[in-house]
Amino acid sequence: MGAISIVVRASGKSMQDAFRNAQKEAEDEYGHQQGYSGHINCCSLDGDVTHKRGSFDEDDFFHTWILDNTTKRDVKGYCISKPVVNTNKIKTVVTNFPQKGTRKWETVYIAVTKWDRNQVCEDVSQTQCIKKAREYVEKNPTIQLDVIISKRLVGDQTKVATIDYKKATNEKDGLYCFVGWAPD
Repeated sequence: MGAISIVVRASGKSMQDAFRNAQKEAEDEYGHQQGYSGHINCCSLDGDVTHKRGSFDEDDFFHTWILDNTTKRDVKGYCISKPVVNTNKIKTVVTNFPQKGTRKWETVYIAVTKWDRNQVCEDVSQTQCIKKAREYVEKNPTIQLDVIISKRLVGDQTKVATIDYKKATNEKDGLYCFVGWAPD
C-alpha cells in the first residue's frame, strides 16, 4: 500500500482538539476503510512545527519540508491563528427553576451493576426489586448486581437548575494546518 500527501485545515481550542475534529470529519465523510482511506483519519499527530514556519518564505516550501521530514501515517501540525480563550471571571450561566410547595419523597430499591453502578431495575418494594434483579442476572450470568435503597422525589418537577457555558464576546477557536502522509 502507498501513501498520499495531505494538507488539512481544522479549527479547535488547541492543536490536539483541531486534529481530533479533522479526524472525526474525515471519518464521517470517508469512513475508516481499514486504515487506508487516504485521509487524516488514518494518521497520527507527530508534533507541532509552528516554530519552524517563520524559516520559510511560502507555505508551499514549508509543506515540502514537512513532507520530507514525515513518515507514512504521520502528520505534523502548525498554528495559522491562535485561539482566543475565555477570560471572563464567571464562565457559566445558571437558570434556576424554583420549586413550589412541599416536596414528597418515596423510598425505592434500585438494582445496580457492581462494576459501573448502572441502574438495571427499580421498585418501591424490596422484594419485587430483588425478584427483577434475579431475573436479570439469570438472563445475563456474567453480571453481578447490588440492590440499594434510595429516595426519589415524587412528581414531575425534579429539575432545579440548568448550567450553560457563557462564551466570551471575543472567544474563538484557533486555526491549524496538518501536513503529512496518509496511507492509501
